[in-house]
Amino acid sequence: MTTSVIPYNQYEAQNAYQRLRTCLSRESAEAIAEIKTFLKMFPDVPLAHNDLGVLYHQSGNDLLALAHYEKANRLQPNNPTVIKNLAEFYFVVLGWTDDAIEMLTELLNAWPNDFEILTALGNISETVGQPEEARAFYRKANQLEPGNAEVREILARLDGPVSAAEYRQPALLPQQDEELAPLQQLLAQNPASALAHNNLGIVYSRRGEYDQARFHHEQAVKCEPANLMYRKNLADLYYTACGMIDEAVEIYTQLIKEYPNDVEVLTALAIFSKEANLPEQSRIFINKVLALQPWNTEARTFLSGV
Repeated sequence: MTTSVIPYNQYEAQNAYQRLRTCLSRESAEAIAEIKTFLKMFPDVPLAHNDLGVLYHQSGNDLLALAHYEKANRLQPNNPTVIKNLAEFYFVVLGWTDDAIEMLTELLNAWPNDFEILTALGNISETVGQPEEARAFYRKANQLEPGNAEVREILARLDGPVSAAEYRQPALLPQQDEELAPLQQLLAQNPASALAHNNLGIVYSRRGEYDQARFHHEQAVKCEPANLMYRKNLADLYYTACGMIDEAVEIYTQLIKEYPNDVEVLTALAIFSKEANLPEQSRIFINKVLALQPWNTEARTFLSGV
């Protein structure tokens, strides 16, 4: 007797797995069993293999983790999430430094403003005794996310005591009135300083002076219209403080076209969609977050409430 195989296309299989992901067990062993059962029916879904790699690695079964990471990469060799996970595994678990650097460098050529790729390359460079290369990667990461305390601390360590104080200052300046003066002075010297406008916007927002905050965040974006962080800050202010929901959604909708794998953008759109009573759309966005970060417990918690 011949067993027939139900035909399916890849799109249908991927959609089926996205639906499965919304109800996967939070217990690793049970989740592994559920994904393995799915793969018996749909064996060529890269995200399922990637997730199995993550779960096996978390469970301490690195041989199976490697097998599924590499299977995911063979099925979808240009997927940034898969490449990041595999490169990290090569470096951290197997010690295959050259392979990891080669993979991440190629990925960085395609995604030059990806924060996670830059910090991964920075970490590898520092670990193998290449501080100059590490500084370059971390400085670029710091430009993309100047509020990231971990990156600033690493830069403080790498650059030594001369620059440590600069990096250890909070990216978002303190709330005291006297802290406005240096920013205003900087702005007087350089009216086109997007960083000064952005930080003034943050200070004014914390003080509840939203008109001033809006003005400076809008000026920051006007000065550097391609800057991801400044656009996020403006959209967040529009949404949370100004009641300009349509304008915020418009900014994030444009950002998702430019940065389809940005977790913060995807999360914001998931929240917006949920609050607009669009649960299916919200689930699409948060599932994409989980596809990029299967370990993201906050995203899983959010999904359970949609």
